[in-house]
Amino acid sequence: MLPFRKPLRGWWLRRLPKESVCRLGQRRIYLLPTRFGLLLLLVAAAVWVGALNYAVSLAYVLAFWLLGLLLVAVLMAYRQLSGLQLQVQESEGAFVGQFADCRLRLLNTTAITRQLLLQSEQGGECVPCTLAAMAEQSVTVVQLLKRRGRHAYPAIQLWSTAPFGLIRAFSWWRPDASLLAYPLPLPDREHQDCHHENGRGRNRGDDEEDFSHLGEYRQGDTPRQIAWSVLARRDVLASKRFASQPRGQALHQLAWQDYPATLDVESRLSRLCWRVLQCEKAGQHYRLHLPGCMVEPWPGQREQALAALAEFRLPV
Repeated sequence: MLPFRKPLRGWWLRRLPKESVCRLGQRRIYLLPTRFGLLLLLVAAAVWVGALNYAVSLAYVLAFWLLGLLLVAVLMAYRQLSGLQLQVQESEGAFVGQFADCRLRLLNTTAITRQLLLQSEQGGECVPCTLAAMAEQSVTVVQLLKRRGRHAYPAIQLWSTAPFGLIRAFSWWRPDASLLAYPLPLPDREHQDCHHENGRGRNRGDDEEDFSHLGEYRQGDTPRQIAWSVLARRDVLASKRFASQPRGQALHQLAWQDYPATLDVESRLSRLCWRVLQCEKAGQHYRLHLPGCMVEPWPGQREQALAALAEFRLPV
């Protein structure tokens, strides 16, 4: 690779507009010969020079046939990308140091089958994709999350050398989307079972197991009460009711002030993240206290709590 190629490509990619929906057209598709295509072009040129020197008619035919094949390969490779529609799909976050899935959707509105390859600007494995005529397909490109916070989707390169492998048609796309990198959880058993107050829900002493019936889901029901099998079969959210309804549950307080001022920000967030995951795993109610932010126990609390930890900034 040339020494100036990577910085030049980075400068060029930063100038591309971010798009949540993209349709590849003539201005977005670039064509270059592959190594095999260059070799075939040299062979055609050598045959043509030989035909000039020795006036062999069959050599002229072979030279122009090879050139014609290259021209047809240019058109066929261009058709692999022309008219392709690209869309961003919602993706889930991941923890620092893990690979997150950048989900994309490809739509083929033409009557040809497309054979594509995708790769992130950060490198990594190529993702093959065979897109049938008049079809759509979801693909995933992974991204390594090296720091906490919000990460923009990397620029995506799409290319194809089908059907002859002589010409490489490629294009670049900057998806207008991002995903969150949550703090890496660090065990904090010292604060696991402390700092709680009475609240709504199920208490350890009132933990009846006598099932009564299924009822409509109500805000505040724990994950343990949700009938997951009914949700999987009928796509209906229902809760289990017991013969003796629970009267109270410990409401755990996960607070920024639980830690000494000497502990750095990232360590605090990592320990709070671990406690959030432990409460979710045990089906416990909790309240997350951060400077300038509080996450109450309501539906979707896990995602909101992790997002608050991922995007936390100390107030100035």
